[in-house]
Amino acid sequence: MFATRALLSLVVAAVLAQGLVAQSQAPALDLKLGLWENTIVTSMGMPPVDTSKMSPQQAAQMAEAMKSMGGDKTMTNKSCLKKEDLSKNDFMMPNSANMTCNRTVTSNTKTQYVADVTCTGAQEMKGHITIEAPSATAFSGSMKMATSTQGRKMDVSMKMSGKYLGADCGTVK
Repeated sequence: MFATRALLSLVVAAVLAQGLVAQSQAPALDLKLGLWENTIVTSMGMPPVDTSKMSPQQAAQMAEAMKSMGGDKTMTNKSCLKKEDLSKNDFMMPNSANMTCNRTVTSNTKTQYVADVTCTGAQEMKGHITIEAPSATAFSGSMKMATSTQGRKMDVSMKMSGKYLGADCGTVK
């Protein structure tokens, strides 16, 4: 669903950049720039599919396909958090001319970032994100989004955590 790089942006830099857009203020979370290891657990609530008009074989294939899409998916990656990543205002928001997104930041401190996101247009999305940064070298958080496209709804839930590995990103982008 998300590319590794985009997911990192969603987790750290995206969250920080929201403060710039929503309240015209610098991000307040105190995280070190450099190499990070991020772990993201994603759960998707897939909408039910009407299989009443399918053959038993087609219905079984559909059920198996839906089963493989559901459940928790864990991804761990390394990424480089740079100063310029924090100045972009398109993080956490889909990049689409067919959608308009708004954010409401309810907390933006050195240790916590909380925001509500609402998008309208071709794809409707509504959600909530919370990031806790107890130190400059670690964060954890969660995001819950409800999306709707062409009348089909899906819920996405993410739990995330990250740990700082060092200032040198090496070949990691």
